[in-house]
Amino acid sequence: MGQPSETSREIRSKEGLGVTIMPYEDGYFDSLVAMYDTYDPLGSVQGLPPLDETQRHLWVQEMVSNGMNFLALHKGAVIGHASLFSMPANWAEYFIFVHQDFQRQGIGTAVSLFVIDWARREKLSTIWLTVEKTNYIAVSLYRKVGFTRIGSSEDSWEMILTLGDKKDE
Repeated sequence: MGQPSETSREIRSKEGLGVTIMPYEDGYFDSLVAMYDTYDPLGSVQGLPPLDETQRHLWVQEMVSNGMNFLALHKGAVIGHASLFSMPANWAEYFIFVHQDFQRQGIGTAVSLFVIDWARREKLSTIWLTVEKTNYIAVSLYRKVGFTRIGSSEDSWEMILTLGDKKDE
């Protein structure tokens, strides 16, 4: 997966906050770690972000080293983070975190749409994810941007978004 051709997108949150959505850059690593260090509650999303500080920092490093990452910034600080990880058959696994102080403002939706646009340009066929059934904010977000449920386990759902040309939608 290559770097996005669109370098950034400016949005206004539902509360009027200016937010920049952009591909990850190394200069934001410390701010990204700080976002996860202040995320509450830790371990609340399928055990993520990790509770242990050392493990959490290693987890962040692994994500930025192995995935295609995107940031949401407000006043230069990371307030949201999304990643795509390559899977077989031109699929990618997706996840997104928006800091609790900035949830329910449309930021997660805007970041997800930015990532989906990038994935289409990269000719990915499908984006896949798992989400806990009780994570109502995330389930609502994923449905809003076009994901559909394809399976479930006791406490989570598998969801996919099949990508195509926008003219086909």
